[in-house]
Amino acid sequence: MFLILDQNLTEFSLRLRTLAERRGLKTVLWTSADVVRDVVLLFRLSERDLTLHLRYQDISIETCDIEGVYCGINIFDPLLWDQFTRKDAEYAARETQALWLAILASLPCRVVNPPAVDSLAGTFLSTPEIIFLAHRLGFRVPMVISLESGKVAAEILRTGAPARYADLGEVWVDERELSEDGLTSLEQNEDHFRVLEEVPGKQTYVTLLGDQFFACEVESGGSVVPVAVRQIPRLIKSRLRTLHKRLNLALAEHSFRVMADGNWVFFGSARPPIFAVAAHGDAFLEQVVNYVVGKEE
Repeated sequence: MFLILDQNLTEFSLRLRTLAERRGLKTVLWTSADVVRDVVLLFRLSERDLTLHLRYQDISIETCDIEGVYCGINIFDPLLWDQFTRKDAEYAARETQALWLAILASLPCRVVNPPAVDSLAGTFLSTPEIIFLAHRLGFRVPMVISLESGKVAAEILRTGAPARYADLGEVWVDERELSEDGLTSLEQNEDHFRVLEEVPGKQTYVTLLGDQFFACEVESGGSVVPVAVRQIPRLIKSRLRTLHKRLNLALAEHSFRVMADGNWVFFGSARPPIFAVAAHGDAFLEQVVNYVVGKEE
């Protein structure tokens, strides 16, 4: 059994399921909503053994059935318990998070990405946090400023600074590029804005799966093409391995700008690896399945 857990249905998880099924693997794809509302489970963890029994519709799964797990769930959103009061929903989300963290951490098979204390799929950081961590690991990084005023962000924009501006809203992942007019009209917004320096150079993405690298770049016309792994500097590879250890990751995609002078500037990380799939297609997804079920070459 190849178990795929995802926050919501994504193109990546759907393609991963299709390819795994094509390989002859019995595959189940559950979203976080499925896990909360439709999966019945019995889980017992003791010093001597682990008992896990999952039931979903007409599917029954036990620990010994699971060959590998791809996990794309970061957290369980309290909104999944819409029939609860806010306080009860938050409590239910925390308890469900703790239960599945224990389950995933206890499975004898490979889990990608493995759970961390704050997330079921590695350590989850905002863009400024991960850029700061990359800086500490020795990567060259862009300038990043967080501001609590659209008016101040607009004033910086007027200076002609080469940067992208995002209204972070209530949650940092809600990014929307805004014009100067848009920023000015939001100057009363009490939320904060991120100003991220634009660095000229080739848009390049490096995906690390276990200890295997995949690279691609975006051409001027917007198409994504594979790049030979040998073009990735040895120091960049070494630092990415260290970054993965710090974030408890087995699979992630990292964004760079490769400048004319050969310098690689780190711009952030993402899961799942969308650009690697676009560039390498099913050949890459095959490697993901191989790695998750422990059959990598």
